[in-house]
Amino acid sequence: MKILSVIIGTPTEDSALWFRIKKQAEILSSLGHEVELRFYGFYSRHKLSFEPPFMYSLMRVSPLNVHLKHFINTSRDEYDLLFCNLAPAAFVSSLSRIRGIPIILDNHGDLTSERELYEGGLLKKIYYNIISSLTLKASSRVICVSRSMMKDLRERGVPEKKLYCVTNATDLDLFRPLNEDEANRMKKDLGLEDRLTFGYIGADSKWQGVDKLIETGEAVDYRDIFFLYVGFSENMERSHNALYIPKVPFDRVKYYYGACDVLVLPRPSHKSAEVAAPTKFAEYAAMGKPILTTDVGDAAALVRKYKCGIVIDDNSPENLLKGIKEFRSLPEDELLRMGKNARKMAEKEFSMEKMREDMKRVMESLKF
Repeated sequence: MKILSVIIGTPTEDSALWFRIKKQAEILSSLGHEVELRFYGFYSRHKLSFEPPFMYSLMRVSPLNVHLKHFINTSRDEYDLLFCNLAPAAFVSSLSRIRGIPIILDNHGDLTSERELYEGGLLKKIYYNIISSLTLKASSRVICVSRSMMKDLRERGVPEKKLYCVTNATDLDLFRPLNEDEANRMKKDLGLEDRLTFGYIGADSKWQGVDKLIETGEAVDYRDIFFLYVGFSENMERSHNALYIPKVPFDRVKYYYGACDVLVLPRPSHKSAEVAAPTKFAEYAAMGKPILTTDVGDAAALVRKYKCGIVIDDNSPENLLKGIKEFRSLPEDELLRMGKNARKMAEKEFSMEKMREDMKRVMESLKF
């Protein structure tokens, strides 16, 4: 089967979005399909910043002509299936249903609620609701990144037969617990010795809630508590109990994870966070670290199931501080037990092998 993977824009090669696109393309290829990637760029200077191991093309378009250009350049004779990454890609591809080309929508998040956080306004909300509804109807299959998303879409009337869960996987060989020497060396280099270090590594997007963790940390006055933030600061900065480090190379991320004692997922109680499956959660678990998370989405349910951390009600400073204090009171062997449980969770829930089997099930559900 020849599959066209459709992407709006060109994600950076170290982004979670590109990791998922690339891995899914590799999986589809390993299942015997021929995969081509097509990127639609809206800017004259839009360039690919990576060399994917697949046939690919970049088509420069405008928001006004992208639908027609896609329709003209995508025929049923040339492609058997369109694999659309996110709702905007499926929206652009929806005209292809006229030609009888099936569409799989890889639905990473809830478009309407995510845009609501940044743009607001009734008209824009209506616009994104229309896009979301059209893409869900046009898609032959909808891949969900979480069980929470599947539940939400069922409640919105999407037929059960369309829905399949393929959560974010991670490289369990790359992200693994550091040995004691590696961890101690990293702690020493960062000045974290003898400090119970709470870490957050990733972007500072609104649905991540890291602003509330920073607010909480600034008010913590325990000398044995420290906070490490990596990925969104412009410069390296240090305060009395926190270290801010700019984005680091992807292959170095694991060492910063390894320098932490507890990894934090401080997401707010918002639909955009509820249905998502943050890649960092899979990486946290793979590193074998205890996890402090808010009671949001699949992450909270999994932390409870595998007994690998502490779940707090929400990301208010009061509750974050409560969770921090609870970790502070735990003996070291309990932290180690939680970390081992986190790794077991990663091996069962977030392996590439599981992602491949889930993708295989989606493809087998389509009758050609």
